[in-house]
Amino acid sequence: MLMRYATLSNNQIHYAPNPIKVGDRVIGNPPDSVYTEAGYLPVIETEPPETDERHYAEPHWAEENGQIVQSWAVEEIPITEEEALMHYANELTGANDTDLISAAETLIEQRIKEE
Repeated sequence: MLMRYATLSNNQIHYAPNPIKVGDRVIGNPPDSVYTEAGYLPVIETEPPETDERHYAEPHWAEENGQIVQSWAVEEIPITEEEALMHYANELTGANDTDLISAAETLIEQRIKEE
């Protein structure tokens, strides 16, 4: 696999260009030494961890031993207010989502008729 090079700033990775301009020369597919002389570091990428439907893997980058190393944090996917209320109602009543939606639709229809 081809080694990638980058710089790191505020946990944001900035990959080296290809071709790269060095002085007044433009070098396509430069050797590793050109990137390191230009201040870029080798990038070590890792596989993200497995997640479920309520989580996602967020990449993080750190400079370690002259390399930029990728790590991962598993984060919870934020839920909407509606999802939170449905979950809370389900916890209280033991009803499933279909029952709750049907009850909400019935209440809405009743309020429309009252107006």
